[in-house]
Amino acid sequence: MDAVILDVGGVLLVPHAETVSTALRDIFDKPLDPETAERAHYVGVRALDDSPLDRKDEYRAYREAYAGALGIPEQQMAEATRRIDTLWSGPTIDLWRQPVQGSVDGLRRLAKQGLKLGIVSNADGTIEEQLKRGEICQVGEGLGVPVLAIIDSHVVNVWKPAAEIFRHCLEPIGVKPEQAVYVGDTIRYDVTGARAAGLSPIHMDPYDLCPHRDDHAHVRRLAELSD
Repeated sequence: MDAVILDVGGVLLVPHAETVSTALRDIFDKPLDPETAERAHYVGVRALDDSPLDRKDEYRAYREAYAGALGIPEQQMAEATRRIDTLWSGPTIDLWRQPVQGSVDGLRRLAKQGLKLGIVSNADGTIEEQLKRGEICQVGEGLGVPVLAIIDSHVVNVWKPAAEIFRHCLEPIGVKPEQAVYVGDTIRYDVTGARAAGLSPIHMDPYDLCPHRDDHAHVRRLAELSD
């Protein structure tokens, strides 16, 4: 493999514990810790992947499972889910800013190995600025890891799992699909989309929640790729 292309949500960033705590401040009796917030994201992703494909609001399954993973009492679940709905409908740049454990170091290790790196994310047009602010990566030299392309679905007007969005990244990187792997946290968008585009999918699954172990490759942390 000559190139590693990565998703952002669930691979590099998850919803920030402090932001979620603020939204649920009178429901929790103590601040939400970062590890609980991180795990709740992956529990939500598992619920999204398990939800029916024709579900009108598939992200509802994610948000309900996310709230449940925080340990919110059943009698307060409806109000918590309502607030999470509101928070998730706001600007991505305000919410998705907590680095996934080990991902920045893992990204640096991949860069040191000389691999071509790129980003493909379903986002709202702010993902390049978010990654730059967090000093995670940027196109060219900067405070983060240099990458060759950052593709935001809102900017190119195509969303995963459509194969076309991956082609927007392959061209500037200069590799064929079979020369690249794609790392994402969902089956529905990332594994399915990468396969459709001819890339090898790798499922980011830090808590071993995916039941389809024989269907596609998995990593718990990004650093495992460099090994």
